[in-house]
Amino acid sequence: MRRGGLGYRGARAIIAASLTAMIYTGSASAQTGRATPTDTSPTRPTVDYVMKPGDTLSDLARAYLLRVSDYQQVQRLNRVRNDRRMAVGQVVRFPVDLLRTEPAQARVTGFRGAVTILQAGQSATPTVGQIVSEDAVIATGANAFVRLGLPDGGHVTLPSQSRVRVGRLRTILLNGALDQEMRVETGRAEASAAPVRAPGGFAIRTPVSVSAVRGTQFRVSYDDEVDRAATEVIEGLVGVSTPGAQGEGALLDAAARQGVVSAKGSAHLTDLAPAPELLQPDRIQSAAAVALTLRPQGDIAYYRARLANDAGMIDAFAEARSKTADDAVVFDQLDDGAYFVRLTAVTAEGVEGLASNYSLLRARNGLSNLAASVFGRGRERRYLFRWEAQGAGDVHFRFQIRPVSTDPDVRPVIDEARLDAAEITLTGLKPGDYEWRVRATRQAFGRILETWSEPQTLHIGR
Repeated sequence: MRRGGLGYRGARAIIAASLTAMIYTGSASAQTGRATPTDTSPTRPTVDYVMKPGDTLSDLARAYLLRVSDYQQVQRLNRVRNDRRMAVGQVVRFPVDLLRTEPAQARVTGFRGAVTILQAGQSATPTVGQIVSEDAVIATGANAFVRLGLPDGGHVTLPSQSRVRVGRLRTILLNGALDQEMRVETGRAEASAAPVRAPGGFAIRTPVSVSAVRGTQFRVSYDDEVDRAATEVIEGLVGVSTPGAQGEGALLDAAARQGVVSAKGSAHLTDLAPAPELLQPDRIQSAAAVALTLRPQGDIAYYRARLANDAGMIDAFAEARSKTADDAVVFDQLDDGAYFVRLTAVTAEGVEGLASNYSLLRARNGLSNLAASVFGRGRERRYLFRWEAQGAGDVHFRFQIRPVSTDPDVRPVIDEARLDAAEITLTGLKPGDYEWRVRATRQAFGRILETWSEPQTLHIGR
């Protein structure tokens, strides 16, 4: 298996180094005037630099190292006798821990709902384009989302009820590589990481795990109530390390469609649950609540659904979950319109599976506040039936009333097929028990929607 030009072993070596020092290391071909990684020293990661005309170690130290005097360490490591008489094209190894960095910046590229960003001692609602720096804390409320654009073109999305701290956001001056780390304090973070240039790295930490990548899409969640984290790989390769009693624990590699469940001192691989299948995906959602019924699948605790205005789920605005694996996912309030929904299944260990995406059409077509009133006496009695239509656009109604009977084939005594007003007045009804109902009919998305009310009862005395 190959990932981004590296073989599996090479990718694993890169991930392993990033988990211990948060710096990627590995071998690569040198190019004049550029830095490339090397893993020559297993205990002290280094990066290769190819000397170009005019370069000296002392000059490079002034530009790229923490202290100018550190060039002497580089000189000893590379066994250089005279740093001013080095050949153009000569490869020089620089220890990564000596390299100077400068702060990088992420930006808010979109958000919705209750989102706050705490940085520089101030907490406020973000604005699109706002700069987010190291140590900023981002929190989302119910049905709230925020998306961060990273300086390398990747992005991180925080769904609802999440809290994430920007742990590190640095540019390594020697070659412009980025070193980025996010810390999930509670909830979830979803990342689409750009390919990493060594010796940079990208990782998401929780209190019980570190997930590091080389260009991939993955999710990390942390449940602070049970002190457990889950890493889910959508594509690419992710290395997950779980701190043990003596520090960092064993490294587990998770490939696409795999996840890692992490707790203190333990971790194990698991396959991601298949993408859920939505039953009746073409049905227009016209009821008072939007109910998404899914085909049951085994070993699932519940299903999660996210609504967005776009197929890429960038402009997400609502999220809900089913109570159990046997229940529908319900959104109580949703305006009419065309949407997209992403569905996932979640196991008892909190591992979220693969996603399925569907278009969703919402056009409310319902009836409420049905009531019957009686006016007059004897043969002059009039019966006023009224109701209210729920939904937008032109609508017409059908009214039926029939004697109460256990026989479903009993015909209505009144059947008005097309009413424009939300009421009807009847006279001449004989004493007895009746049930009546109303149907609302309207057009939406090029289809005819028909919704019957629940039967209502009416008793007429002598």
